[in-house]
Amino acid sequence: MTRLPHDGRVRFHAYLDPGNQWVIGRVLEMYNGIGQAGIFPLRGCNDNTSLWSPYYINDTQFRLRWVEAPHLYLMWGATGDSLGITSEEYAHDNLTVFTIDDLDPSPWFALNNFNKSRVADISESMMAPGRYVITFPWNGGDNQKWRFEAY
Repeated sequence: MTRLPHDGRVRFHAYLDPGNQWVIGRVLEMYNGIGQAGIFPLRGCNDNTSLWSPYYINDTQFRLRWVEAPHLYLMWGATGDSLGITSEEYAHDNLTVFTIDDLDPSPWFALNNFNKSRVADISESMMAPGRYVITFPWNGGDNQKWRFEAY
């Protein structure tokens, strides 16, 4: 079972194009402390914009704080909407809870919401800087597979 380092620092890498090291980061626009998550080539990111700090709330569920601004958390949107970045005031409900389902071959996994009805998905399987990471039901596509790297 994949377990992220509690209160450590991790980066999520996309399976869709593993040779080019695409990672989840934030899209540049923020409005009233809320923004959207996107996919970026690792070589184009500074360290903090693509690093997340997992905080476990029980054995299998965790929240992801953004290292660049630790008062902000990764948040689920509605199906088809992008993952968002939100303030601490919303960090105590299920919109900010994540789980992991391991896939074969290891170390790849699905990044699920709290009840496993949606996963993190690269929109339309297109790799482009700033492309949204959306929420979508699991379909087994390569655009829904991730691995983490600890820092």
